[in-house]
Amino acid sequence: MPEGAVRPGEQVEAAPAPALQRLSELVRRVNSSTDTADVLEEIVHGVCDVLGYGVAAIARLEGDTLVMTAVAGPDDVRRQILGRRTPAAEIMDEYRQADRWGILRFVPHGRMSEARITAAWIPDFEPDADDPQAWHPEDTLYAPLYSATGRLLGNMAVDLPPGNRVPSLHERELLEMFVVQAGLALSNAQQREELSEQLRLGSTVKEVAQAGSQPGLDAILADACEAIHRGFDAVQVWIRCYPDDDAGSSVAAGHPRPGLAQSPVAALRADLAARWPTADPIAVHISDRTSVLSAESLARLQQMMTSVGAFHVAVVPMGVALDLLGYLVVGLNGTRGHLGTAELDALTEIARELGRSVQTARLLETEQRLVSELRELDRYKGELIATISHELKTPLTTIIGHAELLGELHEHRSVEAISRNAERLNRLVQNLLDYSRVQDRLASVRERVELVETCRSAVDLVALLAETGEVEVVTETCCEEVVVTGDPEELSLVVDNLVSNAVKYSRPGGTVRVEITCDDAWARIAVADAGLGISEADQVHLFSAFHRSSNPEALSIPGTGLGLAISRRIVESHGGRIDVDSSLGRGSTFTLALPRRFAPAH
Repeated sequence: MPEGAVRPGEQVEAAPAPALQRLSELVRRVNSSTDTADVLEEIVHGVCDVLGYGVAAIARLEGDTLVMTAVAGPDDVRRQILGRRTPAAEIMDEYRQADRWGILRFVPHGRMSEARITAAWIPDFEPDADDPQAWHPEDTLYAPLYSATGRLLGNMAVDLPPGNRVPSLHERELLEMFVVQAGLALSNAQQREELSEQLRLGSTVKEVAQAGSQPGLDAILADACEAIHRGFDAVQVWIRCYPDDDAGSSVAAGHPRPGLAQSPVAALRADLAARWPTADPIAVHISDRTSVLSAESLARLQQMMTSVGAFHVAVVPMGVALDLLGYLVVGLNGTRGHLGTAELDALTEIARELGRSVQTARLLETEQRLVSELRELDRYKGELIATISHELKTPLTTIIGHAELLGELHEHRSVEAISRNAERLNRLVQNLLDYSRVQDRLASVRERVELVETCRSAVDLVALLAETGEVEVVTETCCEEVVVTGDPEELSLVVDNLVSNAVKYSRPGGTVRVEITCDDAWARIAVADAGLGISEADQVHLFSAFHRSSNPEALSIPGTGLGLAISRRIVESHGGRIDVDSSLGRGSTFTLALPRRFAPAH
């Protein structure tokens, strides 16, 4: 008979009012209720109460299994089939053997396999052999429940139709209306669950990413384990990071039993490295006999699963680019079920986040270690400079003293050379001592310092050098007195350095200008010359210790390369700064800026 055809003598009847009222109520419930279980129960009871079927049941698809979740009918029947699990593949086979009645699937007796008859619930009654439309105990009427995208969500089955006769066209149409509502209810539930799962997984990924802000790799991994354990309802989570070098040690964390993570799966590193940079999770069941992993890795993982009661795990490699940094293992119990596609994708993203966090944490640890080593080297350098300088100071003083005595007794060029070079060496030693003292000083004297007088003293100090070099030194000031708070000795040393450098590197006939200006916040001393100037390349390292110019003309002038380094250190300790404006061959201007009301931290 063609699909949907009316049998001879059959009349198309209008739907009874109770059925329409029940359907109207179901439509409202399906569109508004968030309790899918209640809606499904109401649907199957409606099929029995309103349409007159003896049994109605809805199975929901969980993974690849249909689980009976809602049953209406006699209590003994409900007890027998509620919760029953049937492989979806078996039901799909029956669909292919069935007659298509619209969205319904009818499998008449004689088509079902003996295995399915044995597994299925079969009502116990004798069919009417004289009625060709009589319902047979082995007849089956199904309705697959699909989502709007065509995805199978479940199955609805009915038995013992009204009068124990094959349903008429009108009865099938009414049944289809209830089937449609069941499909909508499951579709709505699926959408809610998917949205809830997306929120849950997104929150877990976010928590793992936030764990990366924790100080130290141990804290990062511990927080990540807790977040993953909570987000995936896991029985155990392990994370292991491989050593960052041959001399290093691995770092591991676990939750809720952290001690288990300390026992590594040695062969797993080679297994994952052979697959990397593929970051796909690897599923392992407690009863697996074969796997993409080696037999050693599989056996060790299963041993760990047994110890925590996990039935299956997901092993996820973690790393950055081509570097495999470790792995993540999430153990699940038997009732939790396998991880879905969205969860596996989330674990892959979590592994990426962990890889980035591990790499960042290790880079930070390396940076901190290098900084510590540099500080130690700097401290050692300072101690070495101070010790050597002190040891040189005493014999130098003796040499200078005896050279002066020889100079008074004998006027000889050699005695003059000894005195001159001894004084030069003495200045170098004094600079080294000043540099060491400034480097190590934790506190300085803070008192009233008058900058105009300081500049005049500096000009007087270089008067002989300026006269010898035929350089004019001019001082200009905005007022008679400019006062700051600081260490008089240190600030004098800075001004002396700037003025003497300007005179040293000026050409004969040149002019050095020392200008003192101020406002309410700052006092400034600008020392300008029209001498050799400084190239841009040399300006980069100008204030570094022991730096000398790359200009051959400047190198011919004696110097230690410490004056500007000492000056900057002193000025910065006073809350000020030194700026330079220079170009090669056109002279330089050094500007010292000091706060008028600098208050040092105590």
